[in-house]
Amino acid sequence: MKNKLLISLAMAAVSLSLTYQIRGADDMDSPPPIPAQEQPEVLTKGPVHEAFASPVNLKDSEGVVVKVQPPDNIQEVLPPDKPSGEQFTWVSGYWSWDTDHNGFIWISGCWRAAPPKMSWVPGYWARMDIGWKWVAGFWFQTGTREIEYVKVPPAILDIEPAGLPPSNDLIWVPGCWYWSNGQYVLRPGYWLQEQPGWIWIPSHYVWTPHGYVFSEGHWDYPLERRGVLFAPVCFPRDFHVRPGFSFSLGIVVDIGLLKVNLFTCPRYSHYYFGDYYDDIYMRVGIYPRFEGGRRYACYDPVFEHDKWRGKLQNPRWEENERRDYELRRDNKELRPSVTYHEQESRMSKIQEPQRKNFQVAQPMSTVAADKTATQKYEHMDSDVQKKTSKQGSDIQQYREERKHWESNSQPEHAVQEHVEHVEQANVPNEKHNSDVTYPERVKVPASPVVGWQSPGNSAESLPASPAGEHGDRNDGRGMSRDEDRHRTK
Repeated sequence: MKNKLLISLAMAAVSLSLTYQIRGADDMDSPPPIPAQEQPEVLTKGPVHEAFASPVNLKDSEGVVVKVQPPDNIQEVLPPDKPSGEQFTWVSGYWSWDTDHNGFIWISGCWRAAPPKMSWVPGYWARMDIGWKWVAGFWFQTGTREIEYVKVPPAILDIEPAGLPPSNDLIWVPGCWYWSNGQYVLRPGYWLQEQPGWIWIPSHYVWTPHGYVFSEGHWDYPLERRGVLFAPVCFPRDFHVRPGFSFSLGIVVDIGLLKVNLFTCPRYSHYYFGDYYDDIYMRVGIYPRFEGGRRYACYDPVFEHDKWRGKLQNPRWEENERRDYELRRDNKELRPSVTYHEQESRMSKIQEPQRKNFQVAQPMSTVAADKTATQKYEHMDSDVQKKTSKQGSDIQQYREERKHWESNSQPEHAVQEHVEHVEQANVPNEKHNSDVTYPERVKVPASPVVGWQSPGNSAESLPASPAGEHGDRNDGRGMSRDEDRHRTK
């Protein structure tokens, strides 16, 4: 028996030796590729980075609350190309709850041309008694040294106009309550003269755990001039951010196709792009962009601008938008792919002329090499890359600082939150001081993302701020001094 065992072991050793010689030593040292299920997956569907574009939530602070703690932030590694122009600055990414995956996905950072004279305060996930709630980011006037927190404003009743516009070059701006002398004063809705090449973002309030913040009205760039939007990424379910972990970004979203497949989620204050055509998405609050304002107290500045521009060429523009939506809703073959891998597989099976209708995302290197594109790109040297990397770290630090200064108290006027049906987690109760006196001001550090100014984008080149929506207030009370005196007489 012993001899037979030795013979068997010898034969096995010879077999292993032959296999090793056939495959080669290098192959034996190189493991097979990691299964696709264990790797991050680039998505061609998901939320749009809130600093790039956001619908205006005019309702309440219902928000999005989940009972799963978001992972630690990811360090992003950028490709060497960036859009040409000093107006573009890097805004790092963040985690977003995704209903499709029943978990968090990473909303990649973006190159953003900040609105002139405006700075960015990034959003964050706040710890609440019942879970984690998203607190939206917002733009505020550059140079503001304090952020004022006020009590919940009254409801806005004139979100939509009572009738048709007096002329085709006007868009409706909803009313807004201004905090003045210890009370709210209403600025009614009005018709605004639209300006080519600019989008008006109306004044509105943003809910925070510390109170409501006034974000003043300002002019912003159309989406195609705002910069570069990188695609969101889904990590494996058991993924944990380890110290020193970084992820290389490389796939960017086509802004033209983003607008074709654009949706709004007002209570989350986010746009969504991609295949959200099934009716189930409207039941969870993700609407076609022409439905957001009607179904929810929401103002969509991008849609209002596109509608105005579209109707100049075709009075039936809005009807065509609805028809195109219904075609994709009823025919899945006309919808964009859900993942970048799926898109690339699809592209290989269709002819070149049709590819442009479905190629929602592509490599940054391909985009930067396109000499026919309106937006030009430049190669970053090592110093610029280090500066950009620090910019991303500063944004994440600013996010944490905001979370800290707004977590000292949780006022009683925070409305009942809407809780997603998600996996349960142990969330210890936390007590918050609800004894808050309004207004309350908090000194804030300068934002890493600041609106750029040059002779070509100076205040003189911007359209004038509409009456009642002044951008020159310095008293921190939600309106200019002149308007304040006028409205409180």
